[in-house]
Amino acid sequence: MPVDTKVVIVGGGIAGIKAAIELQKKGIRYTILEAKDRLGGRLHTVEGKNGKYDMGASWFHETLKNPLFDEEVGLSKELNFYFNDAPVKYIDRDGEIDPMLGIDPIMEEIYKFSELESYRDLDEDDSLYNVVLKYLRERKNILSDEQILKASQRAREVELWHGTETKCTSNKYAAVDNCGRNAMALHYDKVLKRHTDELDLANVKLQAVVKSICRVDKGRRVVVTTTAGDEFEADYAIVSVPQSILQLEEGSEGHIEFNPPLPLTIIDSLKKMHYGALGKVVLEFDEVFWPTDCERFSVLASPPSGFLQAIKTGSEIPDYAHADKPKTWEHPVLFVNMATTQKIPSLVVLTQSPLTDYLESNPEYAWEYLRPMVLKLANAEQVPEPINVLVSPWTQDPYQRGSYTACHPGDDPLQSIIAFETGFGNVRFAGEHTILDGTGCVMGAWCSGTREATYIINHVAG
Repeated sequence: MPVDTKVVIVGGGIAGIKAAIELQKKGIRYTILEAKDRLGGRLHTVEGKNGKYDMGASWFHETLKNPLFDEEVGLSKELNFYFNDAPVKYIDRDGEIDPMLGIDPIMEEIYKFSELESYRDLDEDDSLYNVVLKYLRERKNILSDEQILKASQRAREVELWHGTETKCTSNKYAAVDNCGRNAMALHYDKVLKRHTDELDLANVKLQAVVKSICRVDKGRRVVVTTTAGDEFEADYAIVSVPQSILQLEEGSEGHIEFNPPLPLTIIDSLKKMHYGALGKVVLEFDEVFWPTDCERFSVLASPPSGFLQAIKTGSEIPDYAHADKPKTWEHPVLFVNMATTQKIPSLVVLTQSPLTDYLESNPEYAWEYLRPMVLKLANAEQVPEPINVLVSPWTQDPYQRGSYTACHPGDDPLQSIIAFETGFGNVRFAGEHTILDGTGCVMGAWCSGTREATYIINHVAG
């Protein structure tokens, strides 16, 4: 016999957890089905040798309008976050970049050029990569050779926001315009525990992989079935799995079959959205041997051979030589200096796809790849070996398959968000991919859980 409940929540990330908490406050029965052996989704804090690290979400973004951040500030007896927004040191394979080179104002001009290009033809959407090339070619006569080379790589910094290369990043949606400062959590396990402590854990089923969601009784009821054959019947379902799981083809591990099929509004919107892969590598050392006068090191890639000549002559832009594995200096990375933020001898490195995919599938290669960059930021000829290396798992996790929503050229996030907010009758959707404010962020997922719980509460009351 199916387990009978009022609401089945598919996915135990922060969106599903928040929905459950709000339902519980109103006495509405629920069951959370989570595919992994833990709750939290990309809220995942691990213990290293020097301390704790958030391998997924790390920051409270947009703190001027972040209700989760406001709640944390109001509830915590101590500040469980750190504003690590001091000036960044920029480094490439030649060493630290001289601020007097004037790259910052050039970057401001590139961002404005990108914005103007996005408005020039609202029906067209090129990649940010192509737009930056257009800027460099148009302005080459008033830029020095070094400015062209450095600015071309500074423009790739946004890859460490979106989790995708600029070649794959929509110019229209590339701009990162946060409302307020970004606060680094210390750590998200405290936020997660505060929430899970509110749950009735008897209503949580771990390692429960959902294979189908069926609307029955003329759409009045929902039957959710797991790969183990367990059935859960309810009046409502809240589907809070990652967007990447909804995009899986039939036969893929984690694929969920909907019967009847999802409406075309959702199916079509999923064809116009992509998924990024922001990854992390933690390097732990016995002692600090790098500068402690900055909180972040932005390590830039080197342009491919012949890049400058191609910009000047208008010829085809060369690419990096293809190899079996990515080479150091082909991708920008961001080093978060834990010696300043947490007083421990560790560096946390942010990476993007396709580098993330490779390092997560080959974690033993991480130090070899990053070592030349550590040499440069430490301004040293030799550095000690790390005592421990931790690598995030997201692209290798069959129930995650990346990090969060990303926009390729031509994608339409607004269409997708409207489709998910509308839902499918009593099958509702929550998660960072279903909301406009806070897309890609913990806050967005959290708010979407509240939204869907409120929808059900109002309909039950009505």
